[in-house]
Amino acid sequence: MSRTWAIMGTGTIATAFAEAILAEGGTIAAVGSGSPERARAFAERFGIEHAHGTHHEVLSHDDVEVVYVATTNERHHLDVQACVAAGVAVLNEKPFALDRDHAASVLDVARQRGVFVAEAMWMRVQPGFLALHEQLAAGAIGKPRLVQADFGIVAEPDVSRRWFAREQGGGALLDVGIYPLTFAISVLGPPTRIRALGELASTGVDAQLAVAMTHRDGLSSWSCSFVADSGVEATVAGETGSLRLGGPFHHGSDLTRRQRDRVVETVEVVDADLGYRHEVREVHRCLDAGLTESPALCHADTLAALDAMDRIREQVGVSYG
Repeated sequence: MSRTWAIMGTGTIATAFAEAILAEGGTIAAVGSGSPERARAFAERFGIEHAHGTHHEVLSHDDVEVVYVATTNERHHLDVQACVAAGVAVLNEKPFALDRDHAASVLDVARQRGVFVAEAMWMRVQPGFLALHEQLAAGAIGKPRLVQADFGIVAEPDVSRRWFAREQGGGALLDVGIYPLTFAISVLGPPTRIRALGELASTGVDAQLAVAMTHRDGLSSWSCSFVADSGVEATVAGETGSLRLGGPFHHGSDLTRRQRDRVVETVEVVDADLGYRHEVREVHRCLDAGLTESPALCHADTLAALDAMDRIREQVGVSYG
């Protein structure tokens, strides 16, 4: 069933997601931005009828069934809060909030009011991620014991942009570190112990991190960076081998199984190139089924990642307060 969306935000990810909505047969009724000019340009590009110079004005249209929040990090939970108050379903870009407490508060209200809310952790609905978990469930490498992952890119050095801007919830952890963290939690469960080392930018946010975590049944080590091009790789090792998602692992196009130094098989991931369309499909599926929470993008996973990120930031000295 086709759904009518609105979008808050007009950046790069909003553009990619708008393309995914239209490719999946959805429609976009309204777009909101802090800049009327950007909103109009975005609306013209995608044939959107209503363009607004403030984000929450998109909620004034009765035909809007679901909102995609693609604003800057410090706004996320506030924009979701507005959608929930209006009784409109919402897919909120990651990170859901700057900390666990704000996210938990918003999700509690959404649950009480019966409003669908999900975090846009698109990795969790990507076919490569799902294929890896199918292999794990089938015992392809025995019991998983170790996760290693990296997500390092060189971000634009302008400290006024969101990557390094403290007032916008900047830093590598919330933007890219959330992927290896979520990956590790998905395989080994929430961490029981965390040890983090960080290098801070001049603005006080994390430029890069190296993190080691213990879990109930194993260990994980991962890094994230805005100043080093480490690649975007992830490997799960078990008692009888390892599985590696071809980079970038959060929407990997191939899955390789190894035993020691020998490649046993490499499987091409079907439909990896569909990108955000898998996320659109999941939201449509949940709304069609009358769900208020996605099993694939569940609230517990969102809160587990935010809890770990709160602990990491405390250790490296990053605060948004």
